[in-house]
Amino acid sequence: MTNVIPLHRPAAVSSPRPRPRDGRPSSSRRSVLDPVRLTFDPTRSVHAAVCAQCAETESAYPDALGWLLGWAEAHRCDPELAALLASCDRGAA
Repeated sequence: MTNVIPLHRPAAVSSPRPRPRDGRPSSSRRSVLDPVRLTFDPTRSVHAAVCAQCAETESAYPDALGWLLGWAEAHRCDPELAALLASCDRGAA
């Protein structure tokens, strides 16, 4: 059995919007949940980080958990791969 530790690191994303009628510029900031989940496999005593969008994975022994958390924080998906995997999920590929 594995223990799943979801990372809920909010990331600010700016999306420009058209100017409202009063002429002031507007931008939207929304919180995005991190797609990387950390799990621990007690049988192998290994932590694993898996991205739900691009399927990239990394693993580390408990003494390197800090490194794995750093990888999870810094991970950025390949947009083309994430789009391809999303289209396969929908059966559109």
